Amino acid sequence: VLAYGYVGARTLGGEISIGDLTMYVSAAVGFSSAVIALGDAIIDILQVLGYLEPFVELMEIPVLTQCEGNEKINEIESIVFSNVSFRYPKTDKLILDDISFTIEKNKKISIVGLNGAGKSTIVKLICRLYKPDSGNIFINGKDIYDYSYEDYMSCISAVFQDYKLFNFSIYENISCKDIDANDDKVADILDMVDMKKKVESLPNGMNSLFGKEYDEEGVEFSIGQSQKIAIARALYKDSSLVILDEPTSALDPIAEAEIYENFNNLVGDKTAIYISHRMSSSVFCDKILVINEGHIEDFDTHRNLMKKKNSLYCKLFTSQAENYRYEKVMKSYVSLDNGM
Repeated sequence: VLAYGYVGARTLGGEISIGDLTMYVSAAVGFSSAVIALGDAIIDILQVLGYLEPFVELMEIPVLTQCEGNEKINEIESIVFSNVSFRYPKTDKLILDDISFTIEKNKKISIVGLNGAGKSTIVKLICRLYKPDSGNIFINGKDIYDYSYEDYMSCISAVFQDYKLFNFSIYENISCKDIDANDDKVADILDMVDMKKKVESLPNGMNSLFGKEYDEEGVEFSIGQSQKIAIARALYKDSSLVILDEPTSALDPIAEAEIYENFNNLVGDKTAIYISHRMSSSVFCDKILVINEGHIEDFDTHRNLMKKKNSLYCKLFTSQAENYRYEKVMKSYVSLDNGM
């Protein structure tokens, strides 16, 4: 304002021509706009730097896998937990307390127990997401940290509760952009998880994008359908150890039991570990590992565990069976009542 007043006064006094006035005013406006734009740019840069801070912190964390062993491994033949104890960082409670067990090659194992018993923790330790506080985990007779991380993880296909589908095509979500991927293999796996007809009904079939972030015509599956795609991805990897950590929790009990039973047939002679709150999903397994408050309460077949009437497994299985029977009766009653 002062600049405009000064230039205006000199113009009225005849010291500056109208043309010069116009030039000075234009320059002042341009300078003012540039200063405002610079201020906005500085604010934007500071905001972006704030977003980068967590990324910088992440990049400064040492990559532990680069410090581990370099042994090669092609197949997981045995898993041994030897006196393993573990507590999560910044907590005092032991989630697993001196547990020991062995999983043999080609066996199907179900891990059951109450919430917080340590079921998922066992799987996370096998996947090297955490290290035991004490004890050892042996794969094929060697400590799991003796193996090259890349080689080791290539032997494991895991589907966790918090699985993630990406905004890629369905084909890419399953194959993970494998250079040797082919349509027939992906189609066969979709058929295995009962999603082939659904995918074929889409305008772009397997090439349909998941989600609408990049394509307004992208596909949005139900939770149950998304879980099946995640399981299809695990099957596609064709690893020697397959892990399902409650990825079917959104399905009804009957649908979940069918998925697990079909999955058990699909994995064939692979070693498999299943975790589910629903006891019916453990019936077809070779053995059942029962975890209770961080300890192993039982490790036996379904038949033998059901003979132990006071065991945690027998109580859980019987209780759930009664609840499912009650729900079935109530659904039949509601259907009959609605039909009247």
